[in-house]
Parts: sequence; C-alpha cells; structure tokens
Amino acid sequence: MRLSEPASGAGRPAAGFAILFLLMLLGLSARLFYLQSVKGDYYRSISTSNHIRVIYRPAPRGVVRDRNGIVLVDNEPSFAVAAVPSEFDPAGIPEVASLLGMPQDTLAARLASASARPYRPFVLCDDMSVEEISPIAENLHRFGGLLIDVVPRRRYTFGHEFCHIVGYVGESREEGAFEGEMTGISGLESELDYFLAGQPGYRRQVVDAVGRVVSEFEGSGEVAPVPGHDLTLTIDSRLQILTCAILEEETAPGAAVVIDYTTGEILCLASSPGYDPQEMSDGISTAAWQTISQDPERPMFCRAWAARYPPGSIFKLVSAAYLLENGFVTADFRPDPCYGSYHLGGNDFGCWSVHGRLAMVDALAQSCDVYFYRNIQLGSLDGLAAFARGFGMGGRLTEILPGESSGLVPDRALLDSLYGPGGWGLGNLLNVSIGQGELLVTPLQMAAMAGVFASGGEMPGLRLVREIPEAPAPWRQLDLSAGTVATVVEGMREAVDSSSGTLSSLDGLPWAFYGKSGTAESSAGDHAWVVGFIREPMPLAVAVVVEHGGHGGAVAAPIVSRILLGYLGESR
Repeated sequence: MRLSEPASGAGRPAAGFAILFLLMLLGLSARLFYLQSVKGDYYRSISTSNHIRVIYRPAPRGVVRDRNGIVLVDNEPSFAVAAVPSEFDPAGIPEVASLLGMPQDTLAARLASASARPYRPFVLCDDMSVEEISPIAENLHRFGGLLIDVVPRRRYTFGHEFCHIVGYVGESREEGAFEGEMTGISGLESELDYFLAGQPGYRRQVVDAVGRVVSEFEGSGEVAPVPGHDLTLTIDSRLQILTCAILEEETAPGAAVVIDYTTGEILCLASSPGYDPQEMSDGISTAAWQTISQDPERPMFCRAWAARYPPGSIFKLVSAAYLLENGFVTADFRPDPCYGSYHLGGNDFGCWSVHGRLAMVDALAQSCDVYFYRNIQLGSLDGLAAFARGFGMGGRLTEILPGESSGLVPDRALLDSLYGPGGWGLGNLLNVSIGQGELLVTPLQMAAMAGVFASGGEMPGLRLVREIPEAPAPWRQLDLSAGTVATVVEGMREAVDSSSGTLSSLDGLPWAFYGKSGTAESSAGDHAWVVGFIREPMPLAVAVVVEHGGHGGAVAAPIVSRILLGYLGESR
C-alpha cells in the first residue's frame, strides 16, 4: 500500500457534504422561485407600499349632569381593535377571530364591509375589557394592519329614568364620518350633538407594507381631540327617579311633568315605560331590538312631551279664564241649572252628574259640563282657540325636546278642512269647551298651563338645559287679569278643599294643593288626568296622565300625592 493513496472509504464524507450542499442549494432555489415567481407580484406590490396611516382620535363627549351636579352621562375608557383592510392579510382571519372570540364569518363580513375604504382603520370589536383585549395584544405583532386603541365609551349612569330625555349615541352614518365616529341618535344626545360631540383629533404614522409602524410622522403628525361641552339639566334626578318608579307601578303607560313656575325650570319629565340607553348605545342585538320595537306599549316613545291626548275637564280652566277675561260671564254669574245633560240641535250633551245652579268656582270644583255648554256659546270657536294658544297649546314649548308635539287646537279653518264648510256646528264648540272633540294636548303643555295660573301669568319660558336660553313664553301675551286668575285658582282650590270637589282625595296633603281632574274620553278607554300646583314648601306645577287609566280623581290623583309626598316629605 502506497502512503499517497487514500484509505478505503475516506472519500465518502466529502461526497456527503456535496450532496447536502446540493440539496440546500435546490431548496433555496425552490424558495427563491416561489417568492419571485409564485408570490412575486404580491411582494412587489407591498414592498413599494410604505405609506402614512391616519388614525382618528374620537373626542370625549360632554358630560351631562342634573341640577344638583349628579352625573347622568359621562365617558369611560374602553379598548377597541381595528384593522386597516389594505394592510391586513385575510389568511389571518381564523386566528384573529379566535383571539377576538368572534365567529370567522362575522369577522370576514366586517372586513368585507370595510373594503370600500381600504386605507382607513375599521373597528372590528369595541367596548373590550382588559381581559378581552389581552389575547390579541400578545399576538398583535404577528398581524400587520391590526390596531389596538383606547377610545371613550358613553356611560349612562341611569337606565330608563333618563332614556327619553338624554337619549343615546350610535355610530355615525354621515358622509365623511370616520370609522367608529359616534353621534347622537335620540334625545338631547341628538338634539344637542353639536354641543356635546367635540372635535375629533388624529395621529399620523409611517407604516411599512405589512402595517408595522416604521416611525411617527414628522411635523404635524398629531392633533389632540377637543372634548365636547358639558350640559347641566334643570331636572332633579331624585324627583325624576321617584316619579318613574311610581309610574311603573301602574298597569298602563303614563307620564308626569313637574315645573318650578317661578323660574320656568323643568324638574321632571317622566314617561313610562322606558328602555335601557346603555344597551342601545353599546349595540343592541337583533332579538332585543325586535322586542323593544314591537312592544305595544312603545317604550321608546316619550309620553311627557311627544304624546298628545284629549285633556278632558282639565281644559275647563282655560275655558273659564276665556269666559271671565272676555267679560262673557262674571265670577258670580249663575246660568240655568244643570239637570245632567244639555239639549242642542237635536242632540243631548251629557254631564257626569246633576249639579243644579252653579257659579264659576263651584262649576270648576265640581267639574260641571253643562255650565260650560251653556256659557261657551257666548264666545266663539276661534276666540277660544286663540286664547288656548296663548297658554302655549298648539305649539312647541321648547326648541330642544326631540319630537315634541304641538298638540292640536281646533278652529274654524281646521274644522272646515276636516268636515267642509257647514259640515260642523255649535256642538263642536261645546265639546272643545270641556276638553273633548278635536282638541289634543301634551302633558308638558298641561303642566305649563297650571304654572301660568299659579304665577298669575308671570311664569318665565320653560328651560331644560342651563346652557341653553329659556324658550319664549307665549302666556306673557295673555295679560291675564288678577280677578280672572283669582277666580280660577279659587275653583282649583275648592276642587280639593270642598267635599263635593272632584279632587277631595288630595285634601289630606300637608300643603294646600290647587288642582283640576280630568277624565278624557277615548274609544280605547278614558285617560286619567290631574293638573295643579302648590305654593309651599316649593313652587311646583304638576301634570299627570295615565293612558286609558280611567277616572282622573281615582287614578291620577293618588300618583300626584305620592310624587309630592315622596319628593317633599322631609319638608312637612
């Protein structure tokens, strides 16, 4: 054996290395082929797509408080996950959906809906807690185009008690709105959105092709959001909550309004039933929405200012003032007796009892229909309509309550349009004089009417938000005489103080209550009304209606008593 010859088998390692090298080279070539030929277009497109990403910063909406500084609505921080569709690889949908706890098809659908604006962040999931956001936060680096942000979430301290007044917010659908921008949908959130919303800010970032932040944009890269303005309501939350609780105990829907007639400030606007604004703001489920929207009692409808009812006998206060102020009758004038009905033009107009011969005070206290049937003929339909409008009926009393109804005050022109000239007659005037026929009012209008008599016509215009000027006061044009006011107010007091008064059940209140009951006829069941006021310990005017509740003195009067005793009980 020659020393220069390799030993047997010495060349095998070198051959092995050569084969291994060859395999590695083939693998690398295959990978290069895949990247350049198969995925080449994709990577070429994203390699040139470094760009500036604009992230909008929603502004915190203004805080809403009651007259005592109690917070009714504010904001709390919450986490949101968004995606920039142009940066997000759809291959990550299954895993991202799992991390978000969301069905894959739901996530895919949300991304598809955002395809129209591929370069804007699109919210996939919001109102997330720390526990909910943690899984996606730990894996955020693996998914380009995904963002986590902290945004203000609207928080409603109370539920149904303030749902109609404050309303709720939802995602804006207006042209130009950024993804996730919230706007007022109902209530003051909607009517005063310009006041509450504030101005959104933004942040600019330079991101690479797969959505990773390369750097913050130099220059004016960030503009801080400007918070919305705060609001202070004139509502007393304690009274509002108390009144809502009392109304909810009734088997029928209803409403109650309380006003400080020396300032015109509205202290309570309760309507029952209600709904949860937080559920609406956070995104109500389809099933829950169907339950609310199909509820025959219409919980989203506010009866305090948007509903209109025939007032029934509480309107006799206006008819009485009209007769006195225009000199058609004097306070001691006694027309022919009431025998339980009045015959006119072949028709009998009934009264609820036989009252005999009465003067104005007793006619109001005992709510005699025949007294007004006889005397209202001294005036006219147009004259009575104009006088009623002086109390604010037939028009809105505020400019900020959403959907506030004007009610309906019939006059000659309206009846001509409804029945044709000659198609109606004096009987329509008789019906209107006792609050029936075509006449319709809101509980807010009736509380204001009580406040006008309580203040002698000096009540300021109504106010609900202290940052908003008071509304016009149409009753200032009435120029009611002191004699007229005194007679009507005496009738209201006798309704409570007299054993024959229709509100004698309120005689046990520790304060003098001046009131009038009404039982407004309706084909589906009579509406129960009470309006009135007290002077001490607080100057309060109140109106309560129970829809199809029955007799005013039997149904609405106990509610008035409970509201006043519950609110002012400590002042006795």
